[in-house]
Order: sequence, then C-alpha cells, then structure tokens
Amino acid sequence: MSQAPDFKVTQQQFTAHIRNPESVAEPADVESRRMAIYRRLIYNNIESFLSSACPVLKQILGVTAWHNLAADFIRQHRCKSPLFNDIAREFVSYLEAHPQQYQTMPFIAELAHYEWAELALSIASPDFAKRELNDQENALQLSLQRSPLSWTFAYDYPVHQIAPENLPDKPAEMPFFLLLYRNADDQVKFIELNPVSARLLDLLDSGQTGQQAAEAIADVLQHPQPETVLQGAKQLIEDWLERGIVI
Repeated sequence: MSQAPDFKVTQQQFTAHIRNPESVAEPADVESRRMAIYRRLIYNNIESFLSSACPVLKQILGVTAWHNLAADFIRQHRCKSPLFNDIAREFVSYLEAHPQQYQTMPFIAELAHYEWAELALSIASPDFAKRELNDQENALQLSLQRSPLSWTFAYDYPVHQIAPENLPDKPAEMPFFLLLYRNADDQVKFIELNPVSARLLDLLDSGQTGQQAAEAIADVLQHPQPETVLQGAKQLIEDWLERGIVI
C-alpha cells in the first residue's frame, strides 16, 4: 500500500508549479482544472497590485512586456513579507536584483521605487502632531525634525518626469533630490529639492536648529553673504512647517 505524499512536499510541488507553470509539472494528485484556477488567481492578484502601484511603468512597457515582467517576478523573487501592501516594495527589490531584465530602460527600478513610495506614503499611518509656528517664534531657532509623512530620495533619473513620450536614455550628471510628503488633505505631493535644500533638511533632521544648519551650509559654500543663506533657510523652513514637512 503506497503512502500519501508528505504534505510539505505537496506544498512545494504546488507552489513551484504556480510560480513556474511552463517548467514545473502540476502535482500529480491535483486536478488540472483546479490548478488552472489557482494559477489565474495567484497571477491576477499579484499583477493587480503591481498595476495599481506602478501605472506609469506598466504604460511605458506595454501589455506584453509588462505581463512578462510580472510573471518573471512571481517566478524568481522570494518575498520577505506576507503582506499584500508590501508586494510593490518586493517588486522594487526584484528589479534592483535583476537589472538584466530591462537593459534598454535602465531607469525602471528607480521609477518603480518612486511609484512605490507614493503608494506607501499614501497608506502610512504614523501618530504625530503638526507643528504650528506662532508669531513670537523664529523658525531658525527651533529644533525640528522631518515629519514621518515626508520622505526624501535621490535618483539618477528624473523619475517624476518620466512618461511614454519622455524616456531618459542615460542618468543625469547630478542626482535628483525629491521630497515626497502627504498634506493635511491626505494627498501625496512632491517637491524637487536642490542639493542645498536637501542638505538643510538633513541637518534639521540630525538635531541642528535652522540657524546652525544654515550657518554650516554657508560655511561649506564659502558664501560671501551668509545672511542671504540664513534668510533663504528661514523661508524654506517656514514653508516646510506650513506644509507639515517638518515638525
């Protein structure tokens, strides 16, 4: 009398076939019709999450290339998180690990990361209070930090400008610093920073006051009029406070 196959072995055969149905045979003890249903269910769910997270990337690639990429993601990548909301971040990790998949479009991993960040920021739920600046306070004298709903990234490609009619063919000479934040209406917005404003935000986040940060920047730049740097920093910080970017 033959013994029933070990359950773990059956699971491994099942998932291996779901991942790679073209190369891995169906489990012998599962009806083909049922396996086809499982294949469609798994693929359609994952592809749907990827489509929602990366609409620009999907549009750029076109239907065939997009579905081939989604299928290869399912086939090759081993997700570290079981959460559906993390699928898009896992997709970014897959793209970063497999650059050979898109040699003609080397910006794809950064574009996917940017689109993931927009999605992740839209559903983030940190607990914090917005900082209000009163008439007696000087923004340069405050100890501030980046809001949990403001994220900055540096990209080699202008991911915020990429579209089917605007595809970069090489990285820029200088990185693009993008500040993504969620406003009081729960809308995700972005601001393109320059290297100086990006540095100012980093210094604020490290514990320096606006005054200390601006003076440090003026010193590095050897600016002939440090007061101009201080005034510019004050205006930026006031704007960031109003937008809830710093708290």
